Amino acid sequence: MSSPFDFFVNSIANASVQNSSRYFEKGTYLVKIDTCSFFHNRKHQPRVAVSCTVIDSNNVDFPETSQVSWIVPLDSDSGKEVIKTFICDVSGRSPESIKPEDVTRVFILPGVAETSVFTGRQAIVNVYEKTTEKGGIFTKCDWKKFDANADKRPDFKSMLQTGGGKPTVVAETAVDAGGAWSTPAATAKLAQPTRNNDADIPF
Repeated sequence: MSSPFDFFVNSIANASVQNSSRYFEKGTYLVKIDTCSFFHNRKHQPRVAVSCTVIDSNNVDFPETSQVSWIVPLDSDSGKEVIKTFICDVSGRSPESIKPEDVTRVFILPGVAETSVFTGRQAIVNVYEKTTEKGGIFTKCDWKKFDANADKRPDFKSMLQTGGGKPTVVAETAVDAGGAWSTPAATAKLAQPTRNNDADIPF
């Protein structure tokens, strides 16, 4: 039996699923990595995305279970270096040991039905913000692998709480990569990531 809603029913069934989430904002986060992938935005510009679930943070706008993303443009001046740093800091591998096949094990290529080796891993993310000359907000994310069985969990409640402002929604072309500066307020006191020179250490 036909219905006046048949057109909409079929359109919904054939529609793509929206995967929008929010960007990291200033603060310190403990996250679980959900996906890491390559993609092109609507302007066909190359990007990588890291999607996470917040376990805890000192940003009141990102409570537990919040979905948050980090997007890095591969065609920016520092994009490639930022991504390699992320891979080393989350895996513990040395820069010299990272091969092309390791990159595609972390960041899944479009159309490839595989799961990132980083999926399910936990990480501490220190997020800094700086106002640009044009009045925009430049964001830098520092990542560190976190082992729930071996590492001490940061005391987020004792940190200066951040947030409370208008949420920032992920934009297609936003830049979140690189930068030789830092604002240490409201961040966890974390040791530098340990990297191992043994290229055979698995992710």
